[in-house]
Amino acid sequence: MIRTIRRCGLPFLLPLACGAASTHAQTQTIDNARALQNYTLNCMGCHSPTGAGVAGKIPPLRHSLGHFMHLPQGREFAVRVPGASNSALNDSELAEVVNWLLMSYNREELPADFHPYTAEEVARLRRPALAEVAQRRAYLVELLHQQGIAAMKPSY
Repeated sequence: MIRTIRRCGLPFLLPLACGAASTHAQTQTIDNARALQNYTLNCMGCHSPTGAGVAGKIPPLRHSLGHFMHLPQGREFAVRVPGASNSALNDSELAEVVNWLLMSYNREELPADFHPYTAEEVARLRRPALAEVAQRRAYLVELLHQQGIAAMKPSY
């Protein structure tokens, strides 16, 4: 049992131990343990314990989500995808999970002027859920490419 816990928990414990969320000025404090629990209960089933997603089916969050923060439309996209928009998480919890993902798995991809999500911003942006997610994502990736951010592919 200990081996199982070590294998499953290690990807999450490393950012927690390093204080991954503490390096950026924040208007909302991130409770890493609570964010991890909410990610585990609401996101991990599809996006995997490491945020890697499933090639061709579920988009990765690791080293991907942060690129969208370079665009105002990307900030909206991140909280309007159906899994986020329709989740049981309240606005504050969703903001905390997205901020945790960004700080833990996307720090290098964030723009220099990044500011964390607030519950108020999530409340304003998250509804309605997007219907054409793949098309919107491809459009945003094209906008990123036009800005010289070519690390992302239009499809996953």
